[in-house]
Amino acid sequence: MRYILHIGNNEKGSALIISVLILVLLTVIGIAATNTSTIEVLISGNDKVHKMAFHEADGGTEVGIELVEQNIYMAGFSAADLASLGDINATSASLYLNTASGMPSDNNRDAYFPRNYGGNGPHTNLRVGGNTELSTGSAIQMAAGYEGIGKGAGGGGGRIVYDIWSQHIGVANSEDMILLQWMHVM
Repeated sequence: MRYILHIGNNEKGSALIISVLILVLLTVIGIAATNTSTIEVLISGNDKVHKMAFHEADGGTEVGIELVEQNIYMAGFSAADLASLGDINATSASLYLNTASGMPSDNNRDAYFPRNYGGNGPHTNLRVGGNTELSTGSAIQMAAGYEGIGKGAGGGGGRIVYDIWSQHIGVANSEDMILLQWMHVM
């Protein structure tokens, strides 16, 4: 019995056990820190891909505005105009006449770029549609010759409010879509 009590009071080897427990604790903390940093790297990578897709789609709306304005100015694109649009492939020669638009996709688009994206690479699809509205009139006074009496001329005009949809399909299956409304005053 004394021998058993003597073993219980013996502290030899306790430093080894304490140091092993501290090493196990530090290993667990290190593994947790490594896992956390790995997850943070994945999150920041996904955020980067999302931001790239957003900015590409936003740039697509700017391309869409310019495409619509050129199409209005030229009253439609000819075959030579469609061929000379650079990296943009317009599938419709009369974008400015579209009355309704919806969300673009690879099967439903008025234009896309880059022209030769290969079917599975990053690309941007555009869809355009406008609604004509009458704008409020204004009245101006004009001199009427010798009388000095003014004549009223009611004026007004029209405007077309275009919905320009831009969808960018990017790397790692990222996708972003933006709708921009653009007013063209006639």
